[in-house]
Amino acid sequence: MNSQNQKVLFITGVSSGIGFATADFYLKAGWFVIGTYRKTKDGEYFKNNFSKNFLGLEVDLTDYAKVDQIPEILKQNGITHVDALVNNAGVALAGPAEYQNFTEFQNIININVIAVFKVTQIILPLLKKSKIGARIVNISSVSGKNGTPFLGGYCASKHAIEGFSESLRRELNLYGMKVSIVAPGSIKTPIWGKGFDVVARAFDSTEYKDSFRKFLAFASSEVDHALPVEAVVYDINHALTNASPKLRYAPVPRKLQNWYLPKLFPLKIYDYLTCKALDLNKK
Repeated sequence: MNSQNQKVLFITGVSSGIGFATADFYLKAGWFVIGTYRKTKDGEYFKNNFSKNFLGLEVDLTDYAKVDQIPEILKQNGITHVDALVNNAGVALAGPAEYQNFTEFQNIININVIAVFKVTQIILPLLKKSKIGARIVNISSVSGKNGTPFLGGYCASKHAIEGFSESLRRELNLYGMKVSIVAPGSIKTPIWGKGFDVVARAFDSTEYKDSFRKFLAFASSEVDHALPVEAVVYDINHALTNASPKLRYAPVPRKLQNWYLPKLFPLKIYDYLTCKALDLNKK
């Protein structure tokens, strides 16, 4: 690390999407960035272009014993404080709850929830040493407020992040730390393509075949309206640097349709419309 006065960001999941764009933004802004990824090749861009200001940690965040070793690794690299933590790493896998492989559900919860809790625990002592007022951003989703058919595991994980963030925000007020949620809608990142390609025809033998295909078609159409990843980075930067960060940011495309209307409709009506669109109303 170049200087003890340099701002330090710890961010999980920098291999692609929001994590990559955020790490790139802060490295170009002169911050020191500590980024986690699972494959060696995922850290090569940052190591090649920002060798003096980037520390890559090749770690599976569900290997909690290895996560416990991170503070010692940081100490060995001369890092004695962290100014900002962005819990970004996450996965999304779709399927009807009755038929989705249980290990997939476990994987979603392990990465999207338990790993967030674990990383936050081990980084908090370093955040408390920040001299500029530490910040935490937890990446949630529009699914952290709305429940979508065939995304039960993902929605459950993001609802958990919303609750965890609210509790954490109030606890860390003791130290004057700020905690914000950034909850995107459809963003142009690989996360959905990865999750949907795996299960595109996995449920063709079930009664959900037609409904699931309609869901996948809807999800694909949303990609056409997705926001650029820079919109999320903009909100993350506001949360980490503004004197009065918002408690929750919602970078959501077509906000009236995707954010405000679901909140205005009575739940029974919204349920009916959602189920009608996906052919899930009882015959």
